[in-house]
Amino acid sequence: MRLDVINTGTELLLGKVLNTHAAFFGDELFKLGLRIQRQTTIPDGAEIHTALQERFPHADVILITGGLGPTSDDITRETVAGLLGRALHRDAAIWEHIRSFFLQRGREPNAWNERQAMVPEGAEVMPNPHGTAPGLYVPAVPGQSPHLFLLPGPPRELRPMFRDQVIDRLRRISDTPALPWRNFKIYGVGESNIAEVIEPRLQDVEGLEYGYCCRLGEVDVR
Repeated sequence: MRLDVINTGTELLLGKVLNTHAAFFGDELFKLGLRIQRQTTIPDGAEIHTALQERFPHADVILITGGLGPTSDDITRETVAGLLGRALHRDAAIWEHIRSFFLQRGREPNAWNERQAMVPEGAEVMPNPHGTAPGLYVPAVPGQSPHLFLLPGPPRELRPMFRDQVIDRLRRISDTPALPWRNFKIYGVGESNIAEVIEPRLQDVEGLEYGYCCRLGEVDVR
């Protein structure tokens, strides 16, 4: 299954916020037997339109992070709806969650916050108990668009949503079994010396994929 990740957020490109999504998705998806074919980071705003339009023909699943906030540069919902030719509607349950979120903190939501309750036609809502921006799942339309997962940017919201609501959907979409794997740490031996010993033994093993990761004083062989 061809899987892409598109991270939105100008702060990620400016180095103001560390992009921890890359390592998180790589690790979680590998456990499911899935591999990311491309991971892209783009600024907030209109770049999301170009990025999605470019990747639609080449991916079976796209995970999109960020761009679900209440401000004018948060346009992931609107962009997806526009590309698919679908209307947006206000989801009453989401709006009630947003109102409760603010009222519990002694505040009133405003018109900007109402944008977060807008849902593209045909999308499944993934509730967000840790924030105001719900996630959205848009099933694939054969010949038109891949499966789309719209996830909030903050890790404390994204990670539980991914584990609780995205993983099961990915399992239903994909028929790829989880891959057995092992990681061996070797100390005090150079990468090339290790390769000299193990390559002749591994290179002809059918279906086996292996690689090296060199660190100071150690080499991981996966």
